[in-house]
Amino acid sequence: MAKLGEGDQRWIVEERKDGANVHGWHWVEKNCKEWTRLFFESAFVSGCGGDLGDVRFVKPLRITGEAYLNQRKGKIIPGYELELSIDYELEGEKMGTMVLPYVSDENRGEDTEIKLRQKDESEKAKKAKRRIEEKGGREKVREVVKKWEEEMARGTPALAVKTSEESGSNSANNKIAREEAEAKQKPKPTTAKGKTEHEYKSAPLSTKYHTIKIKEKFLCRATDVCEALLDPRRVMHFTRTKCTGQKGVGKFEMFDGSVRGETITFIDGERIVQKWRFNSWVPDHYSTVTMVLKEPEPGNCILELIQTDVPEADAHGNENVMEVTENGWKNLIFARIRNAFGYGANL
Repeated sequence: MAKLGEGDQRWIVEERKDGANVHGWHWVEKNCKEWTRLFFESAFVSGCGGDLGDVRFVKPLRITGEAYLNQRKGKIIPGYELELSIDYELEGEKMGTMVLPYVSDENRGEDTEIKLRQKDESEKAKKAKRRIEEKGGREKVREVVKKWEEEMARGTPALAVKTSEESGSNSANNKIAREEAEAKQKPKPTTAKGKTEHEYKSAPLSTKYHTIKIKEKFLCRATDVCEALLDPRRVMHFTRTKCTGQKGVGKFEMFDGSVRGETITFIDGERIVQKWRFNSWVPDHYSTVTMVLKEPEPGNCILELIQTDVPEADAHGNENVMEVTENGWKNLIFARIRNAFGYGANL
């Protein structure tokens, strides 16, 4: 590699004073929630709405959750977990609401769950719902979701923001670009240890820390999930590796010692807090894992996980800690629990 100030400019990798992220090398996150809202609203109202006879989807579309694009080392990594809802009308009168309760990157490519909620039991409301079914409304909606997933995988929202900035248009994408630019100008507070606090998955440097957020669903009681996560016999059953620990506070190891830590707070069926680390991380560095469990109704459990202080790189300089950690939770722990114990393997 050439020394700074010498040789081919393409080899210069120091931090640029203008903050440019050359070739998308550093980790950058773009919020795609507003772009997503406009995409679905337009597709349902102008697209599907024109194919359902006298039934029409009407603005506004409501959206909760998050949708973002991560770019790192030239790769685009979409992440999303959304709930969408939009009303439908018959003869100008609201007859119900269509809800997509769980559009998530972990379910990409699968048939999206669609719920049609009538406003009442009137014949007119039943007729509107029936028209949507007869006209293949569910299939049309699923086609829209798949198209959106493809656009996210291609990084279209990021390209749309860039184009709007260059053209100076007054579109919604330009508004998103301005909001992002304003956010970048705000100084980020630092702690006494020199760590920089920042948004989810946005730090570009190996000396900074990240937060992982995951939401999972299980078809069982919350206490069953706690037992699967903490009881060593059950952990060994779904991981097929050696582990130690107990259902309660105390130290634990998983995956033959690759993961270790300590459960510091345990409220059965409600809350688990752990100090947690991979053995490959720098010595003595622990993240904090907080899992909150809720039961909207008996037999249906929602687990929300937040893991803070996840390092950008491990002790060997590998900058894939975020991907490895998040994949581990989703595919090596939560998915295996569902499959091993029958807690909603098809979710």
